[in-house]
Amino acid sequence: MQETIDLGPRLLLVASFVPDQAKLGDIGTDHAYLPIFLWENKKIAQAIAVDVHEGPYQSAQAAIHSRGLDQWIDVRLGDGLKPIQLGEVDALTLAGMGGNTMLDIFSASPDVLAQVGTLVLQPQGAEGKVRKSLLDSGWLLQDEQLLAEEGRIYGVIVFSRFEGKRLKELSELKDQWLKRVYQRVNLQNKQVFKKEIQAAFERIFWKIGPLNLESSIPELEQLFLEQTEPLRKAITEMKKSLKEEVQIKMHQQEIVCTLLEEMKKWLFPSD
Repeated sequence: MQETIDLGPRLLLVASFVPDQAKLGDIGTDHAYLPIFLWENKKIAQAIAVDVHEGPYQSAQAAIHSRGLDQWIDVRLGDGLKPIQLGEVDALTLAGMGGNTMLDIFSASPDVLAQVGTLVLQPQGAEGKVRKSLLDSGWLLQDEQLLAEEGRIYGVIVFSRFEGKRLKELSELKDQWLKRVYQRVNLQNKQVFKKEIQAAFERIFWKIGPLNLESSIPELEQLFLEQTEPLRKAITEMKKSLKEEVQIKMHQQEIVCTLLEEMKKWLFPSD
């Protein structure tokens, strides 16, 4: 008897959001562990596992054939959604790739995407752009969750055609948060830099995630640290430059950094 697939916390969370009996498209499938796990746990009706690279494509084929799943999981070599025909899938999983890459994949195959009802995404970078772009195009934010794996914080974001929060509702939530932030964080020259503070908070809100901000879980506190530390290092380097454009960017980054630090103190007060 073959061993069960061990996905690890990140892909297990992705798997938990896949709708029951979905026709799944797993893009960037690598070894196809996610669709194999979902099929063997009777979660999906069928799957198409896609990878753009020959090596992972061959590995996925071998893994699926060795488990006798060729009839239910079809492995295809190709870029993004291009190997998928209209109506073949109604849910998509994309995990472990950059957010900009995800958006490029969606924009390259709008007809296939139009037939999909659920997106389960785990972007690594450009998370705010992913949220905002998909909400702008009419998707609903159904859920999002943070988790820790190997000392890092990852986020899974779920979009739906049918249920969730619309952009208008989330923008109203953003405005409510901004009022609270403006009242509670300790920032010098609030009136002078009001527009800059608003822009910085908007960046934080979409980057971290509207629903994640409401969670107050330890992973959120760690995410604030992960977001702050590289910014502080970048600011230290920028201080060495006398170029005006670098100084302007440094000022913007300092506001973002200060907001992150102040919000962390406010949301996670020390005992």
